[in-house]
Amino acid sequence: MAPKPGVVPLRPLTLGDIFGGAFATIRGNPAATLGLALIVHLIVAVPTLLITLLLKRVVFPHGLDLSSNSDAGGSNPDLLKIDLIAPAAQIFTYIGSIVLAGMLIVVVSDAVLGRRISMRETWTRIRPRLRPLLGLTLLLAVLGLIVVAVAVGIVVLAALTVGTVLAVILGILLGVGLVIGAFLLSVRLMMASPALVLEGIGPVPAIKRSWALTRRSFWRLFGISILASLVAGVVSSVVGVPGSLLNLGGYSTDGVASVLLLIGGQLWSAVVTAAVAPFVTGTTGLLYIDQRMRKEGLDVTLMSAAASRDDAPR
Repeated sequence: MAPKPGVVPLRPLTLGDIFGGAFATIRGNPAATLGLALIVHLIVAVPTLLITLLLKRVVFPHGLDLSSNSDAGGSNPDLLKIDLIAPAAQIFTYIGSIVLAGMLIVVVSDAVLGRRISMRETWTRIRPRLRPLLGLTLLLAVLGLIVVAVAVGIVVLAALTVGTVLAVILGILLGVGLVIGAFLLSVRLMMASPALVLEGIGPVPAIKRSWALTRRSFWRLFGISILASLVAGVVSSVVGVPGSLLNLGGYSTDGVASVLLLIGGQLWSAVVTAAVAPFVTGTTGLLYIDQRMRKEGLDVTLMSAAASRDDAPR
């Protein structure tokens, strides 16, 4: 029977091992998981709220009209505008989630060896890796924008040369291709952040490392990560309803009441996100460790480290 010094046995992991290990990490160290997640998301809630208030003032200078319906489909055009504002206001949330992922991966790696790391220790270990982590985020974002820009350019060029109908068909095909490509790359690059933080490498080597670790394991990694995201998404959707209502109320009113409602919505969203983020990140961290155990025999090295109580090897 494989030894289990921490939250998972030191052998190739099953789905139950991975999900159980993610929950065990949270239960065993709530301060460095839930606590860190809450702090990070409360910090990023401030600029997110400011951007939301600014965009609301520009888009809804007189408040949101909930009684307005379009003639065609009966949908409220103002509600569609909210769907455009929300992603623009979430850029800091996205950046914060990247930083949080790096922090929680450190917590998970220690939990595998049965160690309980504090928030201070987590910050001390992740701080030298923040710049490369943000560099990785920026690199992936730029690459994604370039791909989208090229696709849009192709569609525009087609519209100018071969006609609108063919351009629309080409746009649909390219759109489907981009969605499929995004799913493929999200799996092949899911190990980049753990590798960058735990192995001390740069953004480009981390991408190459992730590509190598995920080779011939796509469907397994895809299935487990999608299942984890679905679990987190269902919980977020159900528990996040009050936050959505507060935000909707903030858009529908003006003045101090609007600001207070939007603040309440951001605070609720921060709490909900902080509650589910450690599970998703813990799953990714354990998948990274599992892939290294399967491909590189990391379980043997971890057994030695657990026995000697030294720092986990990188």
